[in-house]
Amino acid sequence: MQHSNAWRLSARLAWRDLGAAKVKFLFAILAISAGVAALSGVRGYCAAFQEMLLRDARTLLAADLSASISHDPDEGELAVLADLSRRGAGVTRVTELMTMMGGHSLPRPLAVNLKAVDPSAYPYYGEVRLSTGQTLREALTDDVVLASQDLLVRLGAEVGEKVRLGEADFRLGAIVLLEPDRMTGSINFGPRAMVSNEALRRTGLVQFGSRASRRFLVRLPQEGVTVDEARAAIDAGIEGARITDFRETSPRIRRGLDRTTGFLSLVSLLALAVGGLGVAMVVHSHLQQRLDTIAIMKCYGATSGLVLRVFLLQTLALGFLGSALGVGIGFLAQGVAPTFVAEYFPQAPSFDWQPWPPRQAPAGGVGARGIL
Repeated sequence: MQHSNAWRLSARLAWRDLGAAKVKFLFAILAISAGVAALSGVRGYCAAFQEMLLRDARTLLAADLSASISHDPDEGELAVLADLSRRGAGVTRVTELMTMMGGHSLPRPLAVNLKAVDPSAYPYYGEVRLSTGQTLREALTDDVVLASQDLLVRLGAEVGEKVRLGEADFRLGAIVLLEPDRMTGSINFGPRAMVSNEALRRTGLVQFGSRASRRFLVRLPQEGVTVDEARAAIDAGIEGARITDFRETSPRIRRGLDRTTGFLSLVSLLALAVGGLGVAMVVHSHLQQRLDTIAIMKCYGATSGLVLRVFLLQTLALGFLGSALGVGIGFLAQGVAPTFVAEYFPQAPSFDWQPWPPRQAPAGGVGARGIL
């Protein structure tokens, strides 16, 4: 009972002392909340991103399974894909390469990431959104090239104008607003253009020795071919194939996300440590100013344990208040972050509550506060 009364007395004294230095302790709370908000926001958003990658894996692949190779498939490898087609699977080819595009208003050609697809089959999941509102099958004829907005800006061209790719001329048909598998493709940087497979043959760009990447997108039937069977057949029949299916996130995106999460988490921890140093200076200054008060408390019979409990409770209170405020700010930051990647993904990570990051970040905030 006496122990409980001692803690209640310490809490009352700590609260009164906090009220006597509101500005200093407000600074301490804001310093802690800044680091916790960064840590909570980064980890929470990355956790939501991972969930989105798994939830929308089919859309991000534009298929159930994707097999990438860097060479032109021979007859035996094509036979493996043809066998999957006979068993009810849908198979379509996507070719990507870097090439040059010329325009009448551009004195020199511009490097572009060219993507060739079969508009009657691609994509199996998701949709290509165009500025004209047309479907891909309606817009992508053999004499049309679809372009990204930045490509038109750098070409100084408009929809409807003529451009040249390789040995053939094309008309700019529409602006590509969204590709479902853009981030899982072989080339993800630079201005982008899209043509049909037949149009690519007309250009003469893909020849022996050309640095072109081929992806075979596979849509599996409800019955007949399982994911494991398709993977095994492609792995055994196509040399060097890099296979990804809807049960896993894209290895490239996952690696990039893991590196980004680690780097930003380290920056957040450094911000939290710097904030903790600032708080330590505030508390040190506060204790120096309270030496006379501590001496008076001692004269009235206060024990060293009581004085220690008073300032320990103050320290913990600042840590918890700063951490709670930081978690709230970090959660709000998760609602802003998806706008930066919305153009690259069919569905950006949602504004969801992630339970573990908000629990981990306050532990770091309270821990850093207590140590410093």
